[in-house]
Amino acid sequence: MATHEQQQWLLARYLKCRNNEHRNAVVAANLPLVWKVARRESERSGHSFEDLVQEGVSGLIKAVERFEPSRGNTLSTAAVPWIRGAMRHYLRDRCRVFSGARSVIELLQRGAALQRRRQLQGSSALDDSSLAQALGCSPQRWQEAQALQACLRIASLDQPGSGSDPETPLVEQLSDHQAAGQYSWLERCELRRQLWRGLKTLNASQRRLVLARVLQQRTWQELGAMVGVSARAAQRRYQQACALVRQQLVTAN
Repeated sequence: MATHEQQQWLLARYLKCRNNEHRNAVVAANLPLVWKVARRESERSGHSFEDLVQEGVSGLIKAVERFEPSRGNTLSTAAVPWIRGAMRHYLRDRCRVFSGARSVIELLQRGAALQRRRQLQGSSALDDSSLAQALGCSPQRWQEAQALQACLRIASLDQPGSGSDPETPLVEQLSDHQAAGQYSWLERCELRRQLWRGLKTLNASQRRLVLARVLQQRTWQELGAMVGVSARAAQRRYQQACALVRQQLVTAN
């Protein structure tokens, strides 16, 4: 962890020569500030600390790039609103994706609580049909709830991937593993930020298709059943969604 004197020296160097290398050094030295804000926002929202850190880094980068010492503020004072703003903007976007699903989420919570009680009592877990009956809902309603639960599980790009490297998060697999140097982690943060920005251009149905195909490697038949179309239509929609994300990434670069 950089001392206060080291942070001041790095900042002075960046203000004298504003290039990416000097900027990244200032960002790396001030990461504890991001962690502090992320911990508070995670406790407030219940959201992933790691996800919030990633978003907070993007806010810190903007704060460093726009910092002007002539205004009389320290970098930490000026950066906190940018860091917190990036995190809360991210949280607002994530909540909007699943708006209107409160009753389904409550159904999932009741189902999980019922299964836990049976486990504590030494009873076997209920199958889907019996569980739906015990919860007072139709089997179709319970299947819809499980589909939403799958979406919630795959909503984060930090979840472990699949295939040949199941222990590595998707964003790590997409980053350049051969990249060396002190700032490779910051480069991965930037890549992740760009990927999520591209995914946010999609509607909820398109995003579900992309995440389910990439993270869970669902078949076209499974994807079609998930969104209520044929397997071929699901494949076309997936390809169109990927093209939109690719176009967004090219535009951003």
